Amino acid sequence: MEGSIIIFDMPITRDSIRTYYDQNTNLFLKFRGRSSRKAENIHRSLWTDGAQTLTEALNVSNARILKEIESVAQTNARIADLGCGVGASLFYIYPHLQDPAPAFGLTLSPVQAKLAGESAKQLGLQDRILLAEGDFTSVPLANNLDAVYSVEAVAHAVEPEEYFIEASRLLRGGGKLILVDDFNTVRPLSGAESKWLKAFIDGWHVAGVRTVEQTISSAEKNHLRLLKNEDLTPHLRLRNLPNMLANIILFIGNHLSIKHAIIPSMLGSLALQQCLYMGIIKYRFLVFEKN
Repeated sequence: MEGSIIIFDMPITRDSIRTYYDQNTNLFLKFRGRSSRKAENIHRSLWTDGAQTLTEALNVSNARILKEIESVAQTNARIADLGCGVGASLFYIYPHLQDPAPAFGLTLSPVQAKLAGESAKQLGLQDRILLAEGDFTSVPLANNLDAVYSVEAVAHAVEPEEYFIEASRLLRGGGKLILVDDFNTVRPLSGAESKWLKAFIDGWHVAGVRTVEQTISSAEKNHLRLLKNEDLTPHLRLRNLPNMLANIILFIGNHLSIKHAIIPSMLGSLALQQCLYMGIIKYRFLVFEKN
C-alpha cells in the first residue's frame, strides 16, 4: 500500500495558497462551530494555562502573544498580525491592550479579509483595526511597530527569508517578533515519515515549513535575536490514526475524483496528526527581539 500512494504534486504558489483559503475558510469556520464572533480562530487549540473549554483553548496562544506584546509596550502598543486569517487573534488581543494604537491585520485571502472586516464591524473595531488583503512579504506600513506576530502563517511562506526581512523592517529596536507555527525535525526521516511530511506540506500548502535552526538563522541574519523557544506540542490533543488505517484513507483520498480544495486539506490534516505523533513536526512558540 505504502509504495502505491500518490501525493498531490501541484506547485505551491501564492496563488494556490490564496485559492486554498478562499475555498476552505467558510468550511473551516463551519466545522469549528462558529458559535461566537469573538472566537472564530482557525488555528489550533492548546489545552494548557487552565483552559477548560474549546474557546479558552483556542485563545491560549492569543493570550501568550498578548503577554509578549505587553512586555514590550505597556501602553499605546503598535502591532500587526501578518497572516491574520479572519482576524480572531486581533479581536482577542486588541481589546486587552491598554490604549493601543490602531492595529493592522494582513491576509493573502480576499475571502478572509472580507470576513474579518465584517467581524470588526460587528465588534465595533472597524475604526481601530485595519484589515487588508495582501502579501506579508510586502506590508504597507512604516518601520516603527512594537510587535509583529504570525500564527500558523509563516509555514505558508513561499519564500520564508523574505518574511523575516519584512518583519525586521517593520519592527523598531527592541520590538518583538512572535511566531506560533509548525517546525520540522533535523533528524533523518524514514520512508514512511517522509511520505507523511510530504502529504502534510502538499495538503496544507505549507512550503515554508522549516526547522527551528533554519528559522533562527533567518531571523539572526535580519537582526532578530531569539528570546523564547517553547514546544507546544504536548498541549495539543492529537487525533492520529493507526498507521494502516491512515494509509488507506490517504490512498483513497488521493484517488477521489472530487477536486475541491477541502480534500487535500483534510488529507493534510490527517498527515499533520501522523507527523506530530511521530515527532517529525513540532508545534512551537518562538519570540525574537529586534536588535
